[in-house]
Amino acid sequence: MLVKDHRKRVLEHAEKIGCSTVVSFNPEDTFYLTGFWGESVGICSRDSTKIITPALETNRAEEVALSCEVISAERGKGMLLRVIDELAGKSVCTDSTDFHTIKMMAEKLGEKNVKVNNKPFTMSRIIKDLDEQENISKAAKIIDCLFNLSSEQIRKNKKEIELLALLVSETYILGGTLVSYKSTRFPFIIAGGPNAAFPHSEITTRPFSTGDTVIVDLVVQYEGYVADATRTFVIGHATDEIKQAYECVKDAQQTGLDSLRSAADFGNVDLACRNLVIDRGYGSKFIHSTGHGIGLEVHESPWISKTGKEKVMPGMCVTIEPGVYVNGRFGVRIEDSVIIKSANGKIDSPKIRNTISNLNSFPKDLICLS
Repeated sequence: MLVKDHRKRVLEHAEKIGCSTVVSFNPEDTFYLTGFWGESVGICSRDSTKIITPALETNRAEEVALSCEVISAERGKGMLLRVIDELAGKSVCTDSTDFHTIKMMAEKLGEKNVKVNNKPFTMSRIIKDLDEQENISKAAKIIDCLFNLSSEQIRKNKKEIELLALLVSETYILGGTLVSYKSTRFPFIIAGGPNAAFPHSEITTRPFSTGDTVIVDLVVQYEGYVADATRTFVIGHATDEIKQAYECVKDAQQTGLDSLRSAADFGNVDLACRNLVIDRGYGSKFIHSTGHGIGLEVHESPWISKTGKEKVMPGMCVTIEPGVYVNGRFGVRIEDSVIIKSANGKIDSPKIRNTISNLNSFPKDLICLS
């Protein structure tokens, strides 16, 4: 990971809004600047990059952080006060959203010297360098292995929680790690039958039954970077209704991928997917956006929604994941992680053609498991 290039990129964006120094409280942003993921605060200027961390993390930070000064401080308020000491006389941009942190920084440094703005980080992280792309690609390959394991293990009477346990174990064996979310207690989505009608279903002890669709939505992290992909299986025979919905989602997903090669902005990518689903009569059943950016977080810029204005640009890593959900009965979702590799012509040209790399190779044809 070329953290020196990352720092340069973030500082260039910060300087555009009148700040000479960036302060990262979010672990993803600190990792982006320093290569260290842990309890810490990152401070970066043209002159130096520093990590403020409690004593229990100091030795690890010194081993991991690249060309950074590591400063030990007491946890809690002590760390914040040390951060403020290091920022004296500087114009600061921070990603913090904590009220008390921002208030103390403004009181000590002066309100005019503190800007709460995460855009220098989000605008820098939206384009992935080759090392970042390689890590996301490796995470996606682990997901493909987990899909293969799922196809071997999903059977009638097996419980969602049992499949989760197998996939979690295999993730670590394959060299991946898991991502945690505040909005759910589980790292993966495994949803059978009526549970599959909830796009963000939580894991239950419900056993799979004949006729179920089973959504397996997996997020795997590799060296800090994540891939996100989904496949939908059927146990036993698929009804005509399920087949029709599945083909709709599969065609819409392919339409979204094709649109990435020609669309100028992500709003048009979403509309390409969504219009096909609407034309097939499932418009009211497609209840989320078409996709999102992936990187150090599973959901980050760019956002692939019908109101999305961000331009499709080389180096972006995104998901394409249309779905159809029939409340109380079944759901279908198909998702791949994709890298936009290059663009020919100007970004605002109607003739723009992007090349893309689909990182997931597990089949998307309907798989019925006995």
